[in-house]
Amino acid sequence: MWLVTLLLLYSLQEVNGEDVASTRLYFVNASLQRVTFSSSVGVFLPCPAGGAPHAVLRWYLAAGDDIYDVPHIRHVHANGTLQLYPFSPSAYNSIIHDNEYFCTAENQAGKIRSPSIHIKAVFREPYTVRVADQRSMRGNVAVFKCLIHSAVQEYVSVVSWEKDTVSIVTGNRFFLTTFGTLYISEVQKEDALSTYRCITKHKYSGETRQSNGARLSVMDPMESTPSMLDSFQSGEVQVGLVVEFPCIASGYPNPTIRWLKDGRPLPADSRWTRRTSGLTISDLRLEDSGNYICEVTNSFGSKEVTGHLNVIEPLRVTLSPKNLKTGISSTVILSCAVQGSPHFIVSWYRNTVSVIPDQHFSIQGAHNETLFISAAQKRHSGAYQCFAMRKDQTAQDFSIILLEDGTPRIVASFSEKVVLPGEPFSLMCAAKGAPPPTLTWTLDDEPVARDLSRVRTSQYTLSDGSAMSHVNISSPQIRDGGVYRCAARNSAGSAEYQARINVRGPPRIRPMKNITAVAGRNSFISCRVIGYPYYSINWYKEGLLLPDNHRQVVYENGTLKLSDVQKVLDEGAYVCSVLIQPQLFITQTVYISVKVPPLIQPFDFPPTSIGKLMYIACVVSSGDMPIHITWRKDGQEIVASSGITIDTKEFMCSLQISKVSLKHNGNYTCIASNDAATVSTERQLTVTVPPRFMVQPNNQDGIYGKAGILNCSVDGYPPPKVLWKHARTGIGSPQQYHPVPLTGRIQIMNNGSLLIRHVLEEDRGFYLCQASNGVGSDISKSMVLTVKIPAMITSHPNTTMAKKGHLKELNCTARGEWPIIIRWEKGDTVIDPDRNPRYSILTSPNEKTDEVLSTLKLKPAEREDSVFFSCHAINSYGEGRGLIQLTVQEPPDPPELEVREVKDRSMNLRWTQRFDGNSVITCYDIEYKNKTDTWELKHATRNISPSNNQANIVDLHPASVYSIRMFSYNVIGKSEASKELTISTEEAQPDGPPMEVILQPVTSQSIRVTWKAPRRELQNGVIRGYQIGYRETGPASNGQYSIVEMKATGDSEVYTLDNLKKFAQYGVVVQAFNRAGTGPSSSEINATTLEDVPSQPPQNIRAISVTSDEAVITWAEPPRMTLHGVLKGYRVVFWTVFPDEGVCCTLSCPFFSEWGEMQNITTTKEQVELRGLEKFTNYSIQILAYTQAGDGVRSKVLYIQTREDYPGPPAAIKTMPSSASSVVVSWLPPHKPNGIIRKYTIYCSSPGSGQPLPSEYEANPELLFYRITHLNHRQQYLIWAAAVTTAGRGNFSDKVTVAPAAKGGSLNTPIHRERLTLERSGAESTAFRESSAKSDRCYEESASVGSEDYERKYNLGVWRRK
Repeated sequence: MWLVTLLLLYSLQEVNGEDVASTRLYFVNASLQRVTFSSSVGVFLPCPAGGAPHAVLRWYLAAGDDIYDVPHIRHVHANGTLQLYPFSPSAYNSIIHDNEYFCTAENQAGKIRSPSIHIKAVFREPYTVRVADQRSMRGNVAVFKCLIHSAVQEYVSVVSWEKDTVSIVTGNRFFLTTFGTLYISEVQKEDALSTYRCITKHKYSGETRQSNGARLSVMDPMESTPSMLDSFQSGEVQVGLVVEFPCIASGYPNPTIRWLKDGRPLPADSRWTRRTSGLTISDLRLEDSGNYICEVTNSFGSKEVTGHLNVIEPLRVTLSPKNLKTGISSTVILSCAVQGSPHFIVSWYRNTVSVIPDQHFSIQGAHNETLFISAAQKRHSGAYQCFAMRKDQTAQDFSIILLEDGTPRIVASFSEKVVLPGEPFSLMCAAKGAPPPTLTWTLDDEPVARDLSRVRTSQYTLSDGSAMSHVNISSPQIRDGGVYRCAARNSAGSAEYQARINVRGPPRIRPMKNITAVAGRNSFISCRVIGYPYYSINWYKEGLLLPDNHRQVVYENGTLKLSDVQKVLDEGAYVCSVLIQPQLFITQTVYISVKVPPLIQPFDFPPTSIGKLMYIACVVSSGDMPIHITWRKDGQEIVASSGITIDTKEFMCSLQISKVSLKHNGNYTCIASNDAATVSTERQLTVTVPPRFMVQPNNQDGIYGKAGILNCSVDGYPPPKVLWKHARTGIGSPQQYHPVPLTGRIQIMNNGSLLIRHVLEEDRGFYLCQASNGVGSDISKSMVLTVKIPAMITSHPNTTMAKKGHLKELNCTARGEWPIIIRWEKGDTVIDPDRNPRYSILTSPNEKTDEVLSTLKLKPAEREDSVFFSCHAINSYGEGRGLIQLTVQEPPDPPELEVREVKDRSMNLRWTQRFDGNSVITCYDIEYKNKTDTWELKHATRNISPSNNQANIVDLHPASVYSIRMFSYNVIGKSEASKELTISTEEAQPDGPPMEVILQPVTSQSIRVTWKAPRRELQNGVIRGYQIGYRETGPASNGQYSIVEMKATGDSEVYTLDNLKKFAQYGVVVQAFNRAGTGPSSSEINATTLEDVPSQPPQNIRAISVTSDEAVITWAEPPRMTLHGVLKGYRVVFWTVFPDEGVCCTLSCPFFSEWGEMQNITTTKEQVELRGLEKFTNYSIQILAYTQAGDGVRSKVLYIQTREDYPGPPAAIKTMPSSASSVVVSWLPPHKPNGIIRKYTIYCSSPGSGQPLPSEYEANPELLFYRITHLNHRQQYLIWAAAVTTAGRGNFSDKVTVAPAAKGGSLNTPIHRERLTLERSGAESTAFRESSAKSDRCYEESASVGSEDYERKYNLGVWRRK
């Protein structure tokens, strides 16, 4: 940045007043520097500049030519908007359609111009975009670039990429750069299955294009050195923007990338981002400039890319001061501070006109950044602009400078006052002027002496531009009193103010110097009195008290004013008399000398003409001698030379011109000076010259559309006024002339020539150049302008259509000056019918209309003729071109059909219409059929909208093979069929259920299910298996199916459902399935499993012994779910249990499986009475339910014992004499004890003893014998026995007869022998004792527990010997 300060030699004042603030200029869009538009649209461009109040807006070409309207081509609206109309290629004019313009805004403040704006029209040109197929190794990066033709590359940009018609969004492995490049990282095999297209958009026409579909070939990794796929170059970028350095390479192993800046690794900075695409730097800074290297390396080699980045700042210009008001003759310095990158050029403009250095202007600085305006004049006021330019950058700023007559004026002052010695006082004086004035102080006409200890002065400038000064006296003395004068001076003049300050003390008069006054002017004489008080100050001359005439004034402060000083009357001694006390005066005398300035007698230059003698004398009629007299012309001193004589005498100086010419015109000044003053008189010498032609008009040719100058240069003085007239009549017969209307298109140049910027045909005819200046007669000269028409195309079709294979004629009409040559071009190639007989050219001139008709025949038109044809007309005066866009129409190419997605009953098709036959596609047809059918049996989807590029084909049959083709239609016809695609639809869930489902119960827990496969047309694929769903249909069922699955084996299937509930009703459904899923189920069929025996016995079984031979058994029905059939009834199974030995009456006693005969009773009731049971017998009882299938599970064994009853008679009673007075009786327990034998009663009677009742003996029930003693020897006794239970005594046993014996008898049976042994031993066996004890315990327990517990505890029973 170069910063230049502004200095004003005379304190320039920044403008804030109403005179400038109310008038301003501004820019609406100063950064606008380029406008590109479509020729088919045109453009409206508002003026970037403006002003308030309303500014006049004008447009100019960069060369300085102002803009004129060209009908239907260019127009400037009243509001300053520039409009360029849409135009055909033949109307293209580079001056209009590809040129630099600028706009100006002008009002009272000045005139500013915008930076140059490059306006360029862009034609609609045919172009294509293309993407090339790429190759990449798996795991590497693939790079696709959108290839755009160089002719339109500047205007066409990539807006998106598609992968298989789906827009690609940056993310995962896909990345789009700001340059429109597509990167695919970590390439995979499946990336080769897709097509990639770029979508572009024309910036100005809005037209979008889609490229071809490119493919990616994916190769397996192969060891290779790195190969660059995308790289960067050197460039220049502005600060704050983002820059991308692409650096992509392929190779295996995958290359590593290292970045260097200026030979060093990249610094750590969050603005630097390494991406798949390379290096991105955001928010660029100046320090980012440098050399960048991308090194790509793997184990087989390396590559590198180098480029230089130059980061620049945008140009910014600040011009200071911004708004300035200063006085005439000031020196102004404007500083143009430029920020931004170097290598710029600075240029200066005033009111849009380039500043050229002269005696007032000078441009200084290393970059011309400082503009000096010396001795500025009022004409230098205006708008100053500083432009900085660098390559394609331009920046500017402007300043409004107002120069005015700024003679100072006092705006604030001090008043007369009286102070005491030592009493501080301060005096203030303020003045305004342009430039701001400088203030000085005097005391009694002497400069105020600064005494830092007592007297201080200061000066400063206020914000409103006023200059202010103070005199501060801290300790006044008598000598500090007097007349203080404040003088304001600048380059425009001066102003003064004075007042007396009295310091008390003895009055006295300062010494006064003699004064020299100038005759005719005013003079002031101050009586320099100090001290106070005094009574009065009077002036005397020659003893007379002044004033004594009207030219003399004595002010109260003692100052004498002499107006219009006269030498005779006013020269002399003047006495100042101060009355300090009554009758006490002090006086001081001053002498005034009067100098008389020169007085020039009036003179004037008489009218004269070239060649005459001119003599003029400058005579000084009065003035003190010596007097010096000189002549000046136009401010420059006249030096005597050939033809000019200056004769100077004591009081006169004559000027003699021997032969007057035009060069003597000017302002002449006679200057006379002496010691008193310098005076001058200025007069103008006008040498009149009648007009004459310097260059006479001559007949000339003008070229239509070009600029033409009708030369007519005249001379004379005063400068002649040139008037051009035009007569629009045939050549040779001029009629009445009419003044030429002066517009932007037609102007009179400074030398009098007529400038026609754009010659039209109506400009032809007679022109008269007439000049007059009031001297002599007017002069005129006529000429004939012949407008030559350059060859131009007047008629041609902009666009036209042809059918392929048909004859097509292209007509082109041209006019212009003959001869005219017609040339046809196809694209950029000249058509030569001799080399290509398919083309023929016929040219037919029409002399009546000066036109030429040329016809290009295409025999026939082919597809490649769909290009721009141009008809060129050429003559000696120019060349015209007509651009014809021929569109050869034909039936479209078939679309490229591809399948995006295939489902079971539908498919999604996507197509790309490669070539539409140059006719809008009206619709599409899609045809499809079964692979095995002929196309006569096709199905079709017709009249698909041309706005679609994909469609869904529905209602297809799953698992079927289809052939598909497609047609495009335009207004010309139908395309060929597209490439036929063969597509297999996906399997779908079967549409039909299995057929002929039959259920056959096999067992109580299984059902055989048989069925057949669904109808073949409803299978929708290969039936892989079946799902059999079954559920119990009873009220307790939850309704949910249980599913079993089996593989398909054929058209008929069998499956047996096992582990079912017995005698349960089941609903069964069957579904077929394939890979796509499960089809509909068959209708539910019900079947019941076979009956089975109940799986549980009756519940809550109870047995109650009612009597000794009767018991009641009750129970509850088994759970319904365990019946497994229809309950037919119950069986009560019971039997007796006989233990082998002993008597067992506890749970712990053993028992053996000696059962009695099993009996059963069948009943349908839930109770049975068992009668005829054995008394006091242990029974085992089981109950079961039975169905049709048989007996169910028996219940657990329930033990019951019948009640005790009277026992039967003891068995096998025997007697045996044991001594002379005793016998032993033995017996066996009763066959039916009917209870627990509590005791035996032995009866003994002697029939002959006379005792009526037998003797009774009680015997232990465990000892089956008893000894009866005290019997009579040899007496017969009858002995019998009875058993006793709790029920009572039972029946008597048989009676036996026995008589005691002297020696005893012998035992005949084992038991008797055992008894005898026991008896003889006098001991009882352990078995008998234990049996007796056990019997007692049983008895006790039976008595202490209830019958139910007794039955439970002793259900093992009491056994007895069979």
